[in-house]
Amino acid sequence: MRKVRENITERLGLCLFIVMVSLSLLGSELSLKKASIFTESDPLKVSGRVIEVALPVSGSNDYRRIKLRLNRQTVISIGLNLNRLPAGSSAEDIQRGAIMTVSGIYSRGKTTQNPGGFSEKNWFRSEGISAKLTSAQLIALEPAARCYRPLQALDRFRLRSLELLEKSFAPQSAVAVPSAIRDLQLSTEGIMPALLMGHTGGMTAYTSKALSEAGAYHLVCVSGMHLMFFLLPFRKLSAWVSLNFRSKRRLLSVVVLIPALLSGFGHGINRATLLFLLASLDSRMQRRTDKINSLALAASFLLLLQPFAVRQRGFWMSFIAAGSLKCLSPQAENRLVNNLISSLGVFLILLPLTAKQQQGANLLAPFANIILIPMATYLTVVGFLILFLSFMFPFLSTQINLLAALLTDAVLRLWLKLIQLLANCRSTFLCYSQLVFAALLIITAVSIYLLYRSAHYKLALAALLLLLALSLFPWFSRQSEEQLDIIFLDVGQGDATLLFLPQGQTILIDGGDAGMGYQRILPALRSQGRDHVDLALITHGHSDHAVGVIELMSLGRIKSLLLPQLAEKRPADCSQVSAVAHNPFDPNEFDWMSYLLEFAAEEKIAVRHTVAGEQFSLDGVQISFIAPNAEDLYRNDDANNSSLVFYLDYYQHSILFTADMTKETEERLVRSGKLRPADYLHVAHHGSGLTSGTEFLQQIQAAWAIISVGENNLYNHPHPDTLDRLSEQNAGIVRLDESAAFFLRLSEADSRIVLWQ
Repeated sequence: MRKVRENITERLGLCLFIVMVSLSLLGSELSLKKASIFTESDPLKVSGRVIEVALPVSGSNDYRRIKLRLNRQTVISIGLNLNRLPAGSSAEDIQRGAIMTVSGIYSRGKTTQNPGGFSEKNWFRSEGISAKLTSAQLIALEPAARCYRPLQALDRFRLRSLELLEKSFAPQSAVAVPSAIRDLQLSTEGIMPALLMGHTGGMTAYTSKALSEAGAYHLVCVSGMHLMFFLLPFRKLSAWVSLNFRSKRRLLSVVVLIPALLSGFGHGINRATLLFLLASLDSRMQRRTDKINSLALAASFLLLLQPFAVRQRGFWMSFIAAGSLKCLSPQAENRLVNNLISSLGVFLILLPLTAKQQQGANLLAPFANIILIPMATYLTVVGFLILFLSFMFPFLSTQINLLAALLTDAVLRLWLKLIQLLANCRSTFLCYSQLVFAALLIITAVSIYLLYRSAHYKLALAALLLLLALSLFPWFSRQSEEQLDIIFLDVGQGDATLLFLPQGQTILIDGGDAGMGYQRILPALRSQGRDHVDLALITHGHSDHAVGVIELMSLGRIKSLLLPQLAEKRPADCSQVSAVAHNPFDPNEFDWMSYLLEFAAEEKIAVRHTVAGEQFSLDGVQISFIAPNAEDLYRNDDANNSSLVFYLDYYQHSILFTADMTKETEERLVRSGKLRPADYLHVAHHGSGLTSGTEFLQQIQAAWAIISVGENNLYNHPHPDTLDRLSEQNAGIVRLDESAAFFLRLSEADSRIVLWQ
């Protein structure tokens, strides 16, 4: 009992942390249960106080994500365009503390829509958000009280910092590239605000995903490492002017708050700032505190201010990483060896969390970070210097911009190039299931070695046989499984279907719109133990079918392409994409096929074209194309005319894929006599009222109809008439906006719908 009392006295911070974790979990759960709940998907009008206004994607962007507190327990998230405010309302008044009345469609967030996907509902719970309002409209606005002015000044400081960083580090490009294409390219855009402020919204989608794939995303999440970078010049300055210890501590205790202010007080920087201040307090009191105890005290203080942080992955990863570094503290003579041991140690300790979140891990990440971190250090120090000069000397903006380009351009491009090489290296990435299997093999191998060393030869032989069984299990399981897994993915208003063939090959039919390749298809692939697509079949070139495939191509995850035959060879002309940049709600404005072919040529991806009448077989799966024919292709007023329509046959099972088949193509197929019954129908054009006519459905006789459609889409898909015609044919209707991904398993014996959630 005496020892217990001594341990509690010595580790008071750790005990306090355990208490605070318990209270935070209990308090946050009670708060969520007591939150006001409204009817899902109904129009709602509410009033509340603004508690957070997020930074825009860029300084010139007028879209804001806002948190609104309705009462003590209820917080909702809304998005507002500041250019579309009602008369009498000013964008300057939308600040923390303001009272807003808004209307919109109420939603409590979606659960995981696809295997390996993101759960919006769980994210809401971790942030203390009860729900969101979509299509939000501002009705009334009351300015905030004076007591909120310090918080408003902080928000203005962050917004001004973002604007200055964007201006100083704007990428220099000789050719103007439309935003739709620029988002698929590696770019320096938004990198410096991410390094200095943790604001990642300004990066292109590919750059952001490449950082994640390379295991380097932590470099743009402002943390203790960034605080160390920031304090470095101040330490040098204080040594140069020969400041005494007390003056140096006072200086650093003030400037240490600047990175936290810039980043909006994220978990990592808060933890580092508190630890620094605790260390300063200890030095003044002339005592040495236990490092783990200090870390626990900092975590307890953060939980006191933000109880919902206990539910956030970032909070735990930040403190686990910091605790790991403090516990490891390698003492090798070579500094490079110390860095490697620390990097490997933190990587392995955080691996269960990061691998689960990313559905895998890049094994080169800890080694690459030894090179990437010093380069990030240089960029961060220079970035803070440029930001300071921009604030102090605004009249020298041109000279400061030139200095910024001179000091950072070459290093930043090299840094990004290394990240791109690492992100596109498929051979070093292991999916989550592969990591678990590898961990079992390593544990068994280590057990054999230890048993052998201790002269337990019989046990060592048994462990060796177990190791052999584990290593051969995947091969035997593949031999015994003669089944085809098909996942109709929920990619919003678009199409994407994954086929997992019995012998390990993967086919992707379309890829959805922007973001779907990175955010939905790749996680779904990895959840099934695959990391690439052997064949991507793109039915036509509209963005809601093609852009997700281009995203996977940018990461080197596509081996070959199968496309509809082009009516005529068109030169690759990216200038046409301007329509996409200005009208993102109408994907039919632009045919991406030319850009897709150009990108495939750059990446050396094999491309094959096909038309009606052709067929191919792969691993027992036969695909037979019935459209487009020459008549369809030369009706070139609409890219949908070139849509690939085909039957997929596996044993006695048949599925008809119709893509965005037009009414003219459907009528031609009905007259042609080439239609035959199918067990499953992938409904044309997201359930458009112009297709899936009665005669067509009577010839198909499908038992199930799958409709890929986005929730609350602008096109009113699926059309009520189409749903009525499907019901008249007694087809079971599966809407992906309502049911999430549809998982189908076909075998020689039967077909089964798999519950994956």
